[in-house]
Amino acid sequence: MTDNLHQLAGQISALFHQAIQAANEEVDAIIQSGAQDTRRIEHQLDHMLGFCCDPDMLLVFKRLCRYYYGIDPAATADYVYAYREMWDTPDEAEHESASV
Repeated sequence: MTDNLHQLAGQISALFHQAIQAANEEVDAIIQSGAQDTRRIEHQLDHMLGFCCDPDMLLVFKRLCRYYYGIDPAATADYVYAYREMWDTPDEAEHESASV
């Protein structure tokens, strides 16, 4: 049983690594080309959102959000709120609302 859990954990870790690598490549391509295609950008943000529990993916997500803010600030804010809703802990949410 323990071996199966270790194997599963290794597979999940490998999938996260692959997802982060693929996201980095796509975000680099979007930014370097100056892409303005909101569907492409939002598709990438949607894909990354589910992996933002990983700090490395969160960095990529933030990088694309910073880029997208110059194109569509309102949509970018929606993605930031979606991230907060999905991944912020209650303690973080209380701290943020107290500091506003």
